[in-house]
Amino acid sequence: MGQRITLILLTLLFIKPLCAAEVITINVGVTVFKPYSSIDESTGQCVGSGFDITKKLLKPYNIEVNASCSAPARVYRSLSSGTVDLSLNIKSTLALQDKVTFTTIPFDALVLNFYSNPDVSSMNNKIAAIRGYDYNGFKDTLIQKGFEFVDVANAEDAIRLFANKRTKYLLSYEGPFNGYIDNEKGETELLTLNNAQSELLVSIPTYYAISKASPHHALLVKVFKQLEKKAQGQHYYINAFKGLKASTEASTNR
Repeated sequence: MGQRITLILLTLLFIKPLCAAEVITINVGVTVFKPYSSIDESTGQCVGSGFDITKKLLKPYNIEVNASCSAPARVYRSLSSGTVDLSLNIKSTLALQDKVTFTTIPFDALVLNFYSNPDVSSMNNKIAAIRGYDYNGFKDTLIQKGFEFVDVANAEDAIRLFANKRTKYLLSYEGPFNGYIDNEKGETELLTLNNAQSELLVSIPTYYAISKASPHHALLVKVFKQLEKKAQGQHYYINAFKGLKASTEASTNR
């Protein structure tokens, strides 16, 4: 009898209680794109408001976030393979066609501008841009018009090229451009950026992109559908979490 009781107790110790909510960790991968994502110089970790908001949205559903920042091409490959479960992107990205399920509500709207430096010779037709970005089709359009692209790893490198007058033009989203100005200490670069002429090309909604190869695809699709019902009329997820109900007793019924 004593041996039986001991066996039962040992079994209970190693069996997860049925009432305990299972915590799932997903991989969220994005490119470096301030203010939504950047690499902390002191820790080397990928941080930013995009991750903060995503964590707040998913925490009531017992979903934790493992954040990573990579080059665009690597993020796209990771989404295709399911190594990355969730990302942020625009729907027109060619590399993601048929590879992800986009949410219905956008995360935010990205303002795409075409910047030019009046102090650089008009003979310079080079445009600084991010390698792997097609900029909602504008990159191909500008190539057809005779412009030459200088592709670099991320937004900061592209802006730096432009600020140092290596290119006359810059194709960039407004957020990273303004973020670079806010953090730049070089007077020469600041002068160039503040005097740059800009042309608004388009405002593009960006969405959560759920990898179709992710083992958590069905769960994430269900969770975001529930979030959209709770968004209380918000047009973007960047604001939606502010209006989410504090009570989440039904949210964990997956």
